[in-house]
Amino acid sequence: MKKSTLTLVLAAAALAVCFGPAWAQTCVPAICQAANNTADVHIAFLGATAPAPSIMQAATELYGAAIKDCTNNVRVFKGCRDLDGNAGNGAETCVEALFAQRNGSCEGVQALDRKETSFLVCDPAGGGGSGGTRSIVGLLDENGKQIYANFTSSDVRYQLCEPVVTASTITRPTVFDSTEDPVFVEPFSLIVNRGIETYLPAASKPSPADCPYGAGDCVKLDLSISKDQGKDIWGNNNLCDWRWVSPNVTGTNPLTIGTVIRNRLSGTRRNFNATFLETVSPGQGNIFEAGSGGLVGAVNTNQWCGNTPSLCGENQSTGALGGGAVSPACNASATVISAGQLGGDRLAISDNNTPADPFDDYAIRGASGDNYDVLQYDGKYYSKVNIRCGRYDYWSQERMYYDNDSTPDGSGNPGYYFPPGSIREAAVLELMARAAADAVSDPTVVANSQMLVSRARDGAPVFPSSPYNATLCAKP
Repeated sequence: MKKSTLTLVLAAAALAVCFGPAWAQTCVPAICQAANNTADVHIAFLGATAPAPSIMQAATELYGAAIKDCTNNVRVFKGCRDLDGNAGNGAETCVEALFAQRNGSCEGVQALDRKETSFLVCDPAGGGGSGGTRSIVGLLDENGKQIYANFTSSDVRYQLCEPVVTASTITRPTVFDSTEDPVFVEPFSLIVNRGIETYLPAASKPSPADCPYGAGDCVKLDLSISKDQGKDIWGNNNLCDWRWVSPNVTGTNPLTIGTVIRNRLSGTRRNFNATFLETVSPGQGNIFEAGSGGLVGAVNTNQWCGNTPSLCGENQSTGALGGGAVSPACNASATVISAGQLGGDRLAISDNNTPADPFDDYAIRGASGDNYDVLQYDGKYYSKVNIRCGRYDYWSQERMYYDNDSTPDGSGNPGYYFPPGSIREAAVLELMARAAADAVSDPTVVANSQMLVSRARDGAPVFPSSPYNATLCAKP
């Protein structure tokens, strides 16, 4: 047989393995990752922003580097995995994971519940390394059927999204109840424009030398907001001056708090409601941002209701923005220093040049070009040990869900789901399990196995779930 003929035969055999139903075969990575390939399993993720770094890391470990990267975490991964439970027969399944641009937890919950296709993904067959974005409409599974949003994550339990999803109801609650996986603990923080540093004494803004952005460029603020203060700042909009927050803030002139908050579909917002606001509605003197990038941009530039009227106020029923106003309790002509809330995915952790001591670790901005510092919450710094030991409780369980149900959408199409016990389900379970395992070494999230405390529901008080660990929780 000629060499060229042999090559064609081997290539055809490889294609049959990757594309066909023969699970007990070996998948060829080069064939599996080809642009025109139709994989055996298709995971289409649309959900929360906060777990993006963790789930991207898990996908990279399982499938290799993204074959297409459209930035903003919009990526395509393809790889061969051994999912049939037989370790002796090699990797037999070609998995394709499509990660759409994430906006809010509740948007992802709704997309999975409704089997939606109204979102953009990176084009698996696009040119170059990025491929370009395209609608998921027209991307088909191995049987020629439309792929839907079938995998999501949420910073809060899906029930907290119910008041803000379309028609104010989850149509398939059994899907969420049967697949929910609290993969790890996702911390949150309060952030403030760096302009606040001007109004703090040197003792309240130390700058450790080990800052990754340059010596002295990571400020550890001695400035804290309590739950009750947060309720008055972002809820009642009647605590408007930074001098009321802490005696560490100096100056004789008014220093207005510019209040920024995420919109109603955000998991960060739903968790903020549960943790801080409780029964108080967000005030109409806040500006509302759809994504964490928008919130960071607003805090970076001291936006607030006084200079951004189009985002000031939010209709609690429709989500429409505008119509709000600066609270009468606030001084609209004073210097403004804005503040908001942020998930741990946008932060980094400084160990304060003491790797052996976790107690002086603290959170810093995740990008050198940003213009914010991280505040304490209730007198505590966001750090992994403080979360584990129950001293910092502004966190939630990051939950992941997938579609295991064949119920058709409005057009009668059952969509691309993961039947219980199937190879498809094994693929999505493997991805979730890897993200959970990686949390052990991730400095910005906490693995469930590392937690010594728990809580009954989002925003509820924490309580010990393990015996006190003096080795971990007692300061040296």
